[in-house]
Amino acid sequence: MLDTRIRTGIGALPSRCLVLTFDDGPGKTIGLGPGPRTQELGHYLAHEGIPATFFMCGMHIEENPDLPAELMTLGHQIGNHTWSHPSLPSLDREAIQREVLSTRQLLDQCGVIGPIPFRPPFGEWDRRVAAAMRADAQIRTSHDAVYHWNVNAEDWRLWDSGATPDECARAYLSAALAADSGIVLMHDSLADLGPNAACRRAANRTLEAVMLLIPRLREQGFTFVSLSQVPHQRPGQRAVQKIRSLRARH
Repeated sequence: MLDTRIRTGIGALPSRCLVLTFDDGPGKTIGLGPGPRTQELGHYLAHEGIPATFFMCGMHIEENPDLPAELMTLGHQIGNHTWSHPSLPSLDREAIQREVLSTRQLLDQCGVIGPIPFRPPFGEWDRRVAAAMRADAQIRTSHDAVYHWNVNAEDWRLWDSGATPDECARAYLSAALAADSGIVLMHDSLADLGPNAACRRAANRTLEAVMLLIPRLREQGFTFVSLSQVPHQRPGQRAVQKIRSLRARH
């Protein structure tokens, strides 16, 4: 059953413990070079023993219907990021529900079953959006919780400015060290529908940045757990010990 309280990871995880999440995909790029590379990213993280969550937009799932199931077989989690990435507070109740349900139904067809996490585009969330989602029985039963983040270096802005993967990795390392623990936000594609959308997506270098970032985070003592292990409130000592035990496996 959907819990509409926002989970950020702040105070809910032990020190130097991170959850990796990726928004706005999935996406594929043919050949070498920059561009959305959800499949390669999923395989790299699986090889490293890191479970990630991919918050997907329906319009991109429609173009890449094989990727959700493939990522799940690699041990990753799939989340709902609406169909077209609108600002949900700007929509009426019916439009909010359509954005969420259309993506959830497509994920069903792709083999993603059971309650899944939800992330609102831009992190924009209010009581009216929460009420709209609670009002639909299918939304309530097919989603488990709403997730924000607390570690972010705006990789999409770095790609827009022509930054290198190394610059992105350094920015995220600094953000992780400042936060100490929590949920990391990155983007394996871009949900922009503007006139320069294709060019902006083609500039994505998240895969390269992540491959530089993971070893550096581990050098600083960071470990990784899945999003499903993030409690809503600050855990007691028993919960912290459980998370520590689980993350030690990765």
